[in-house]
Amino acid sequence: MRSRRRANDGEGEARVLGRGKPPVNATSAEESSRSSMAPRSLPSNRRIRPSEDEPVSEVPAGSGKVKGRQVKDGRPGRLRALGAAFRDRLQGVRAAASIVFVVAASIALAWGIKQHVVTSPRFAVKTIRVEGTARRTPEQMSATAGLSIGMNIFSADLEAARRRLLQDPWVATAEVERKLPSTLTLTLTEREAAAVVSVDADLYLCTPEGEMFKKLEADDPIGLVVISGLTASLVSSDRKLAVSRVRTALELMGHYALRGPAQQHPIQEIGIADDGSLRMVVGRSAVTLEMGRAPYRTKVLRAARILREVQKQKAEPAVVFLDNEAHPERVVVRMR
Repeated sequence: MRSRRRANDGEGEARVLGRGKPPVNATSAEESSRSSMAPRSLPSNRRIRPSEDEPVSEVPAGSGKVKGRQVKDGRPGRLRALGAAFRDRLQGVRAAASIVFVVAASIALAWGIKQHVVTSPRFAVKTIRVEGTARRTPEQMSATAGLSIGMNIFSADLEAARRRLLQDPWVATAEVERKLPSTLTLTLTEREAAAVVSVDADLYLCTPEGEMFKKLEADDPIGLVVISGLTASLVSSDRKLAVSRVRTALELMGHYALRGPAQQHPIQEIGIADDGSLRMVVGRSAVTLEMGRAPYRTKVLRAARILREVQKQKAEPAVVFLDNEAHPERVVVRMR
């Protein structure tokens, strides 16, 4: 039996060899089969890293666990996010508190400085200068402005003082200035009264521009030329036209003062007709000069020549007609 097995083994070995393959070492084959059946082990010292999309959570020391991938519920990540948000909010609160503190300190400092300035006797008013007034005294203007000696210079409301000064009809413009440490200056421009304008039963003072600015009072200038003929209805309904007619009358008055016999026959009154034409009453004998419409320069020169001729003849004219618009060179004189 043993001899047959060995013979068979020899035949098998011969058949294998006959196929052209190299002889197989029995020991190598056995080791190879063992190695194929043994389980494979991971290479030593190889670190497994999580993917970039997977967050890594850290396990506290002493917990018996090592660092690894975040668990599925994500609690450690949410805690870190809440902590970061809390820190950001705390920083914002601190910054806001700092700003509030700085603002409050600044306000308190400014208030303290203001209280010192408005109560310090160093800034008490010692001088009030009033410039440009002729109709009012400096004391009257200071009282009108609401300013007084001894008041704190910073407590004076300059704009309110200016508005109060402009309420005086004689004041055209007003400026109030503060000069430290103790001087207030009032600079005024007064209106000039050029004539008295009669509006129905009322009398008003007017400026050289024809603007009526106040009613005539007892302490107002006297000896002014009276401009008559305006009605209250015209002044209220068309003030611009009324002012224009007064201005034209003032222009005639200026021509007469320069070229007419103003010294021998001063103007007493200038009348305005409904159509805007003018007449003048001049001299002590109240001669009427019918001037018609502008221009008046040439008419004033003719009136002056005629009055001189009549005076030479020792006659007394009543009316001189210079209003012939068709033939302005023709002048008619009506004697008394």
